Amino acid sequence: MTNVTKNIILCTSSSSETDSKESHYKTCLSEINVDCKVLEVLDFEFVNLDELKSRLLDSDSYSGLILTSPRTVIALNLVKTNNQSSFEPWEEKLSFCIGPSTEMIAKKQLGLKNVLGTESGNAKNLANFIIKTMTNYLDKPLLLPCSEIAKNTIPKMLSDAGMIVEKLVVYKTKAKDGLEEALHKTLGKLPDVLVFFSPSVVETMINVLQNAKHVLEKSKIIAIGPVTNEALLNARIRVDGVSEKPEPEALVKVIKTVM
Repeated sequence: MTNVTKNIILCTSSSSETDSKESHYKTCLSEINVDCKVLEVLDFEFVNLDELKSRLLDSDSYSGLILTSPRTVIALNLVKTNNQSSFEPWEEKLSFCIGPSTEMIAKKQLGLKNVLGTESGNAKNLANFIIKTMTNYLDKPLLLPCSEIAKNTIPKMLSDAGMIVEKLVVYKTKAKDGLEEALHKTLGKLPDVLVFFSPSVVETMINVLQNAKHVLEKSKIIAIGPVTNEALLNARIRVDGVSEKPEPEALVKVIKTVM
């Protein structure tokens, strides 16, 4: 990279993805002459919380939890806040998380003590981890709170391996209010790099950028993880690099490669 300052926009689902890491992202990126802005693309509506409470109160029927995003943790915490006793038995159960952000918020908000699989990085890897390490230990279903657009990767893989997963939709995804205005404000200068954090972000951003397709054509595009990369490719968007993890250090490594 040259000494000329580059500008990058992190297109995230919400502040929970960068959250306390935002300053860390900015610090790491500034060290390689990159100016970082965060654009929150999505909002979330929590649903079926009464049903979630019923499942949590029936803790004896489950081996543990599968947590695939910070939003699932937030949904659980909403129930826990209103009914502390509903979650206490789950603190000692096994919990399987995707990514350090989900693990961090799960431990902080829910008090979970047995969190596994954090380094898996995506649903397929987490399912493989559970199958390889837990086949002989899980004699009851795993509870999987998820979004309405969640893929069936984990339930199918675990089902094929003889395990039971109970999915429950606990949040719905929608574009953030004022997104188009915020986007155009952020795009005051054509970004050198656009970073997409999730397939939902990809879908929403494509809709918003219908009248500004040159942004996708002229900026370098980086995907966070293989699933987001697949979503971009399916949308026929060129991908210049893929960050293995949603972490500043991993992103810096990719930016150095693509710039």
